[in-house]
Amino acid sequence: VGTVFIAQRLDYERIQRYELRLVASDGKWENQTLLFINVVNKNDEAPIFTQTEYHTSIMEERTDLPVLVMQVSATDPDLQADQSALRYSLHGQGAGSEFTIEELTGHIHAQKKLDREDRSVWRFLVLATDENGAGLTGFADVIVEVQDMNDNAPVFLCAGNGCFVGNVPENSPADTSIMEMRATDLDDPNAEKNAELTYRIIQNVRNEINLNLFSINPTTGTIYTVLRSLDREVEDLYLVVVEAQDGGGLSGTGTATIMVSDINDHPPVFTQKLYTASMTENLDVNSEVLVVSAMDGDEGENAAVTFSIVGGDEDRKFFIETDKANQEGTIRLKKKIDFEKPHERTFNLTVKVEDVDFFSLAYCVIQVEDSNDHAPFFFPQFYEAGSMFEDVPVGTILAQVTAMDLDSGQNGKFFFSIAPESDPYEQFLVDKSGWVVVADSLDREKISQHRLMVHATDLGNPALTGTAIVLVTVQDINDNGPEFEALYQPMVWENAAAPQVVPMNDTSVLLHVTDQDSTPNGGPFSVHLLTLTRDASSFNLTDLGNGSAVVTALRTFDREEQREYLLPILMTDSGTPPMSSTSTLTVTIGDRNDHPHTAGHSEVIVYSYKGNLPTTVLGQVPSPDLDDWNEKVYRFEGKPSSHFILNQNSGQLSIKEGAPPGTYSLQVRVADNAWPDVISTVEVVVKELKEEVVQNAGSLRLSNISVEEFFASAEGRESRYARLKRVLSEVMQTEEDDVQIFSVADGVRRPREISVWFALQGSPHYTPEKLSGAVAMHKAE
Repeated sequence: VGTVFIAQRLDYERIQRYELRLVASDGKWENQTLLFINVVNKNDEAPIFTQTEYHTSIMEERTDLPVLVMQVSATDPDLQADQSALRYSLHGQGAGSEFTIEELTGHIHAQKKLDREDRSVWRFLVLATDENGAGLTGFADVIVEVQDMNDNAPVFLCAGNGCFVGNVPENSPADTSIMEMRATDLDDPNAEKNAELTYRIIQNVRNEINLNLFSINPTTGTIYTVLRSLDREVEDLYLVVVEAQDGGGLSGTGTATIMVSDINDHPPVFTQKLYTASMTENLDVNSEVLVVSAMDGDEGENAAVTFSIVGGDEDRKFFIETDKANQEGTIRLKKKIDFEKPHERTFNLTVKVEDVDFFSLAYCVIQVEDSNDHAPFFFPQFYEAGSMFEDVPVGTILAQVTAMDLDSGQNGKFFFSIAPESDPYEQFLVDKSGWVVVADSLDREKISQHRLMVHATDLGNPALTGTAIVLVTVQDINDNGPEFEALYQPMVWENAAAPQVVPMNDTSVLLHVTDQDSTPNGGPFSVHLLTLTRDASSFNLTDLGNGSAVVTALRTFDREEQREYLLPILMTDSGTPPMSSTSTLTVTIGDRNDHPHTAGHSEVIVYSYKGNLPTTVLGQVPSPDLDDWNEKVYRFEGKPSSHFILNQNSGQLSIKEGAPPGTYSLQVRVADNAWPDVISTVEVVVKELKEEVVQNAGSLRLSNISVEEFFASAEGRESRYARLKRVLSEVMQTEEDDVQIFSVADGVRRPREISVWFALQGSPHYTPEKLSGAVAMHKAE
């Protein structure tokens, strides 16, 4: 079997039928035959346009729409192809919107008005598809150029925002180029004269003789000066309106802003030819003295001025700072001025102001005022007035001090005074002439030597002071009697055997005598016990002759009979004439626990207000005892109450906060480690204080008494608390039980003063006014 294969691609359009001669051979024999192959046509050729690229043009802004732009044509290269089955379409820029094509004919139309300034060339594809648009497609490029028409006026871009600004120096010569005004025309510059522009000034500026100041090149738009007459100091800004016109007659305008720049054609000038100022001589270095100012008609760097001092300051006492921003010069002090030097009281300075090319001068007269810069000074600064007795008469002259002040006027005037700290007792004074005299009696025992500081204070502001020392030595006279050397607290124990030496304190049994006067107005001393009193008869004093003495007790004492003895001691010194003094020596009788204590009883009423009761001290648990130095121990007997606090050492009883109303009976065991224990009782009544009681309460203030003394009662006598209740009931003519004393407290204004608040129950309660009036009427009681 022999198989025929296609060796190359077949093309119907070239060969439609093939005739093949086939040979069959077995190597010896062969046979031939003809084979005819007919090629069947197939759509394998895409349509072909007459041109691969079509070019055409259309005038912009056409309104007779739609407008035929051009016709394209294509053929189908397939043999026997149906050329009427070709279908045309567009793809790309403007396809289907700005441009359309007739599917059967290939006519391309413009459907919208075209604007060359938006797009000058349109590029898109035209397609041709055989088999009624279902077969193969061929394509070609279409380029449509939009032809220009003069539909855009020239425009000065940014004209409204001041973009066209030129600068020209003042006094520039004629025909000086200032700036270029360039307009833009969106029309095609290659299409006739649509974008060919010419310039002219339609609003110029004229000078005082009605001549234009500026001209313009009609082709380039360059603006020039016409005259050499621009003066920045007269006018520094001009506005010129320029018109640009194209070849079609359309035009636009723009405004040129011409700035006249400065040149240095004006000298700086001081605002005054003569400046005056005054300053105090104590002005600090670098302080401002005077400000000068100048004016320069120029601006910028041409108006930058510098100030300097060029005369009148040979000692360089001043310097000047330049403030270029404000065109001011500040004259400042460089070195301190001394008014006391005559040539430094007035300065006449010559000041120069200059710019790059010019300068001018002014004069500054500075008057220096005296300041209080010199304190008065003494000569000499130390005076010794010598010594004098302390009984020197008032008015005695001690010394005369002299001072001077280098300042002038009020600053040079001064007055004398004595520093209080050097004369604490105001015993001296100094007059306006500097005489220092005794103003009050002297006391050597207070101050034996006075070191007076005498001040000379001037009248300046602030005042200055100079100081001198006046030394005054005070000699002693016998004006003080002897006295005890110390505060003695002698004690003798009761029941001690006699005679016994009485110790003066814990460390010595001797009584020592001293005298504030100096030798020979002091010792030796004589010491005597004056036996003029009953107390003195129980003691004896032995003078040891050396300023000390021994006191002896001559009998046995009982403290319960008398607690202390007052001994008058006469002491005499050795002065001329001698002085004596009498001092009382208090001898205390020490207590021995030689009496038993007994049980006591007290009743206490405590008020709570609106259910509030703070922790309150009720006083000491009573246990009467003739002895008063022995120490006792207090303890609750039985189960202690949770509402009370007992101090075991002092016996002080307190009720705790929040204790409810009621009656509490307390038993307290009292022990002193010498006598048998006793049981004291305390009854505490807690009552609720009603609101009406507080509102109708009266008060009184008692002096020279404490809260403890108010409630305490001596044996056989009523307490002041009980007495006050009794007196109030008598004054108000009511029962004692109706008197309610509900508050007793220490005063806050002075010591040993208490405030008592009370109310009297009636029908209703007595008013505070009635209570206060009744108490005032019976104040003595």
